Amino acid sequence: MKIFLSCSLFKIKAVKSYLVKLILLMAISSLLNATAYAVDVYPSDLLPSSDTSAVLTLGVSGQEVSISMAEIESLPLFDTEDMVHFDGPQGRFSGIWLDDLLIKYGLNDSPRLRFIAIDGYEVFIPKESIERKRYLIATRLNRQPISAENLGPLLLIIPADAGLASHLSESKNYWVWALNEILSQ
Repeated sequence: MKIFLSCSLFKIKAVKSYLVKLILLMAISSLLNATAYAVDVYPSDLLPSSDTSAVLTLGVSGQEVSISMAEIESLPLFDTEDMVHFDGPQGRFSGIWLDDLLIKYGLNDSPRLRFIAIDGYEVFIPKESIERKRYLIATRLNRQPISAENLGPLLLIIPADAGLASHLSESKNYWVWALNEILSQ
């Protein structure tokens, strides 16, 4: 009986040790593979849009302003490498850095921002998150305005986290499609 118990305990310890090693190897492998999914962003050769229709409202409650695609794209434009948005659209996204827009409209010192989509989805992003990662407001997909079918006309994305598993990246909740409001909170 003692021999049987000793063997059983030995087997349990061996299995436990094996499982711990397996979990560690999987975690290390996941982290190593994660870096391969970030996409590079570089200056774009696109000409800014001439569309003066309002597409985005921003500001502080009671002091909001609506701006057009032409106003948004008057800021420096950037292109991503080909990437896949986790909700479907894929290709080369183009747009502006969120921090450039916040500086232009005086929202860069806000402790947190509220991002609201056309369908009512909203998320609050603290200043620390915006300072830690660069967010791109995508205005185009494959050089064309982003259609509603592709989650447009504006998408908030984090190119450094493109393709990363949710548990390894900035919260995918911070990726907002059909963005139409940015409010200081």
